[in-house]
Amino acid sequence: MKIRTGRLEKEMTDEAAVYTSSLEFDRFIFDADIQCNYAHTSMLKAQGIIDEEIADKILEALDKLSDEGFDALEFDHSVEDVHMAVENYVTKLVGPEAGFMHTAKSRNDQVATDIRLLLRDRISEIQIGILEFIEGILELAKEHKETVMIGYTHLQHAQPVTLAHHLMAHAQALKRDYQRLDDTYKRVNLNPLGSAAMATTSFPIDRELTTHLLGFDDYLENSMDGVSSRDHIAETVFDLSALCTTLSKICEELVLWSTYEFGIVSMAD
Repeated sequence: MKIRTGRLEKEMTDEAAVYTSSLEFDRFIFDADIQCNYAHTSMLKAQGIIDEEIADKILEALDKLSDEGFDALEFDHSVEDVHMAVENYVTKLVGPEAGFMHTAKSRNDQVATDIRLLLRDRISEIQIGILEFIEGILELAKEHKETVMIGYTHLQHAQPVTLAHHLMAHAQALKRDYQRLDDTYKRVNLNPLGSAAMATTSFPIDRELTTHLLGFDDYLENSMDGVSSRDHIAETVFDLSALCTTLSKICEELVLWSTYEFGIVSMAD
């Protein structure tokens, strides 16, 4: 199904279609897009906004697509994004009634929801990695509570310290990185679904239900902010930049310590 027409009288050129399609980039939000459609369709069914039989067919098609994965979509650059590609897939299985899954929903609030779902999952994955790293540092620090080493300032001998104390400096920095992400998570994990294009909808939707189904802590009350906010993305990027600074510091230290001049550590193969 091609919907990138309308007021335009001429057919879009292949070059323009390729340039304006985000489908390849959208593979990152594929799973989130299915979750969003599934929760929204389930809500429409529960509210009696769409017929139960139609809703069940849509949900079954979404389950099938979830099992088959992103590569099951039609990679036609006349398809602008993953939202259209998912709709095309469901339409092939259900027919024109597939369009009912977009009742009371816009691509504006859908992509906003998708991005928050993706960010939420990525933040959790990174936090798990940070905790595992901290645990490794703690185990090593336990073994070296009595290991005395030189403390340096400006690469000059300064004060004696234990290796455990030095290692715990990195653990403490990583703890702050974890806490920053934990705090950002609270602002990421808010549901914009139901904001529609920007001014909600007259359909009797249940935002609390979709919030529950998608695992959000709450929903964003103002619909315009729901579809236009991007500060949570910038905040996440900052947190990751801070984390990368910590990791860079550790890596640079290992590089220095492994040199012939220092000879403090030996890097494993």
